[in-house]
Amino acid sequence: MTQSQSTERGPVAGSSTSSESIKGHPTSGRSGLSHHQALASASRMAVLELLRSRAQPLGVGEIAQHVGLHQNTVRSHLDLLVDSGYAMRRSEAPSGPGRPRVVYEATAAPEGDDSYRLLAEVLLQHLVTNCERPGEAGVQAGRSWAGSPGGPQGREAAEAAITAPVEQYAAISAVLRMLGDIGFAPELSADGTSIYMHRCPFRELAESHPDVVCSAHLGMIQGALAELGAPISATRILPLVEADLCITNLARPANGHDQVP
Repeated sequence: MTQSQSTERGPVAGSSTSSESIKGHPTSGRSGLSHHQALASASRMAVLELLRSRAQPLGVGEIAQHVGLHQNTVRSHLDLLVDSGYAMRRSEAPSGPGRPRVVYEATAAPEGDDSYRLLAEVLLQHLVTNCERPGEAGVQAGRSWAGSPGGPQGREAAEAAITAPVEQYAAISAVLRMLGDIGFAPELSADGTSIYMHRCPFRELAESHPDVVCSAHLGMIQGALAELGAPISATRILPLVEADLCITNLARPANGHDQVP
């Protein structure tokens, strides 16, 4: 596997990947929350239904106003919805001076399905058994899926391919939406060089075969960015650097710049 397609399992001795690389990353609330627990509160369901009814993401203040709850209560509900994969949190570029605006939107939250898990295990075992380099095969599988007609970008990617490459922020936003819909609870780092994924819907498989599963996730992100004609790429994924955190590193293609400005 090439360096641009590598996966690593957490920080290693002598590596530049350490607590410094994840310094200041947002926390994700309580991990391991079941779907039943996530939707057990009527107030939390009201927040989720509001997010689902809106085409545009909403800020905490807007949500609090619509559902009639205190902003701190809304934040607590949103943390649980993000943690369980029903919503995603991201920052919008400010229109003027000031800090980025944090907004929330609903995702197509994954519901547990043993049949799909069995299929995933069958395909994973096939790659591990029959491919000389299963990690590279995982990356290519992810890229192929992202570029397929039924891939995650849908009409957005098709229109981008017909018109012109999208600018960097729009591309990252599209990828965050894709990851959020799958259930990764993603968030862009403050400096824009990494995507923090606070939840893995394929965690059990990833823990047993991170070289394949996490490589496929990397390929999905790479393929989505490529389909959008983005001026950036995903260079590597760091699986489970913390109990509830995987990190995807972003960079400009080889042109003398190592990071996304």
